[in-house]
Amino acid sequence: MQMEIIPGVGADIIQFGFTENEVVTLLGEPNKAFSTDEGCKRLQFNELRLELSFEPENENRLGWIEFHNPTVALGGRQLIGKSQQEVLLFVSELLGEEPELEDFGSFLSVSYSENWVELQFQFDRLDCINIGVIYDEAGNPKWPSS
Repeated sequence: MQMEIIPGVGADIIQFGFTENEVVTLLGEPNKAFSTDEGCKRLQFNELRLELSFEPENENRLGWIEFHNPTVALGGRQLIGKSQQEVLLFVSELLGEEPELEDFGSFLSVSYSENWVELQFQFDRLDCINIGVIYDEAGNPKWPSS
């Protein structure tokens, strides 16, 4: 299944704000489920190479998605596995904002905070694309309309 990432919304049929039950109905049972130290419920789908996070502060609704599958597309292009320079040029233009870089030693995290998009690079190649729900000035999630 090829998915198109839509910042601020989710991807194709998966949207921010969905409940765990809604996601399981669409994608089937996850291969792994666990809770983080922050209390977020995480679901992993091996075949899709996808991890979803349901956040307790947002009524346990989907608020963060990690894409590890090289077939996912952002802006119509498959970017996972591409060089850092190629990806940053494309994504910066696509999103219309300058990235913020943070080096964690083993990987480089590149964030586009206005769009809640994070890119993680290892060995100069894009390893995963992470997106989160966008928040308003009051700190409330801006759930996509169905």
